Amino acid sequence: MWPSQTEPIATLAIVVLALLLLGWFVLRARKTTGFPFRPIAAFQAMQGLLGRTAESGRKVHLSLGSSGLGDEQTAATSAGLTVLRSFAEQGAAFGYSPVVTVADPILMLVAQDILYHAYQRTGLAASYRSTDVRLISPDPAAYAVGAQEEINREQVAANVMTGHFGDEYLLLGEAGAQREITQLVGSNTVEVQPLMMATSDRALMGEELFAAGAYLARRPEHVASLHVQDVLRVLLVAAIVVAVAIKTFG
Repeated sequence: MWPSQTEPIATLAIVVLALLLLGWFVLRARKTTGFPFRPIAAFQAMQGLLGRTAESGRKVHLSLGSSGLGDEQTAATSAGLTVLRSFAEQGAAFGYSPVVTVADPILMLVAQDILYHAYQRTGLAASYRSTDVRLISPDPAAYAVGAQEEINREQVAANVMTGHFGDEYLLLGEAGAQREITQLVGSNTVEVQPLMMATSDRALMGEELFAAGAYLARRPEHVASLHVQDVLRVLLVAAIVVAVAIKTFG
């Protein structure tokens, strides 16, 4: 076969393999409670964060980034929503929720829905406040300035930023760094990662952001997808080694 004819077959084989692996790992994750993960400090710090800050009477600010849903940064924004879901479940039991800032109106509605349902599941729907989710501006720079004001106005104890950020990240990161509050951040933007390391206590580097569902929610689907990615990486490396060996010695 010509290369152009084999490529669709190879792609289909990879997709089928990935689906089979995903199904197997989902079944295994549902039966197994102790799936091991390497420790990631930022996720460890997020677990129980709202309980720790509630004792001080101060708030946690959660930024979902300067992008929204339905664009090329949807995956990063969805990872931020996973963090929000974890925070909502942590705080709803005692009527405490983070201050959430967003740059997209659709994202605002989704974030409000997540908070409301967390309160509803604990029987405290009457304590839900839609104003805990605040739409700032779709412009990245304006969003950063507005979110910076929220950090200063609310006197927050921790600043968590997960999602897509550009150069405007420095305004938010610097606001938290100057006040010397706990900062936990994660972004898929490579250019921002040096700034994250300089201004935060714990940072999620690169694809670690997309593991939020597996680390915080421990849902079988998220856990399974993480293991499928690991298996596919191993197979890809093995295929490259074999191809190089065949090319070299064949």
